[in-house]
Amino acid sequence: MKNIGIEKETLSTLAVRTIIDLIENDVFKIGGKLDAEQKLADKLNISRPILREALQKLELEGYIVRKHGVGTFVISKTPMLTTGIEKLDSMTDLVKAQNYTVGTIGITKPEVTNDEDIRELLHLNDDEILLFFERIRTADKKPFTLDRVYIPEKYVSADFFTNYANSSILSYLSSAQNIQIFSSHCNLFAENASTTDAEKLGIIQHEALQVLEQTFYSNANDPIFYGKSLIVNNIMKFHIVRRR
Repeated sequence: MKNIGIEKETLSTLAVRTIIDLIENDVFKIGGKLDAEQKLADKLNISRPILREALQKLELEGYIVRKHGVGTFVISKTPMLTTGIEKLDSMTDLVKAQNYTVGTIGITKPEVTNDEDIRELLHLNDDEILLFFERIRTADKKPFTLDRVYIPEKYVSADFFTNYANSSILSYLSSAQNIQIFSSHCNLFAENASTTDAEKLGIIQHEALQVLEQTFYSNANDPIFYGKSLIVNNIMKFHIVRRR
C-alpha cells in the first residue's frame, strides 16, 4: 500500500515561520522595510523563488504589504482574520473560532434616530422608536471593527446596555428575546476612514476600510435590526466561494 503520511514542511513554509518569528521578536519592526528580495533570500539561505512564495503567503495573512517599485513593509505581528461570508455567524463567533480573545470598547450611549431609510428597511411604524449606538470590537485587545447598530427599542431589554451590548447581538436576540436570526442581506464595499473613525480604530486617516452592511432577518423573514461594520483591512478579510 502506498504511504499517504503527512508531507514534510516545504521550504517556503519554513521561511514563513522564520520571518514571522523575526517580526514577533522585533527584528523586523512594524512599519519597517524589508531588504531587497535577493539580499533577504541570501540572509535566510533560501532561493529567491522560495522567498517570493513565502512573501506571498505572508501578505495574504496580513503580516506584510508589498508595494510595487517601493518595497516590502511589515504591517502587523498578528495574522489576518479570514473567513467565508456565506455562513451567517456573529463577528464574535468568527473571531473566537480563530483563537482570538474578543472584546468590546467604546460603547456609546444609545440615542433615538429618525433615519427614514433604515426605518423603512426595518418596516417600522410611525410610533415605533429606533435606537442607534456604536461600539468597537477588539481581537486580542486590538481594534478590528467599528460597529454602527440600529435596533428597534422593542427588542432592547432594560439590561441590554449593561449585560449584552458588548457581545454578540445575535446571541442576545436568541437567548433574551427568543428571536432566531435566520439570514442577513449584505452589502460589502470599500470606504476611506474619516478622521474620527481612523482615530477610533487606531489607523491613519483615509486608510481603506472594508464595510459590511447587513439587515438581519428572523426565521419568519421579519427584518430585526441593521448593522454597519467598518472593518480594518490588515486584521480581517472575507472570501466568497463561487461555484457553477
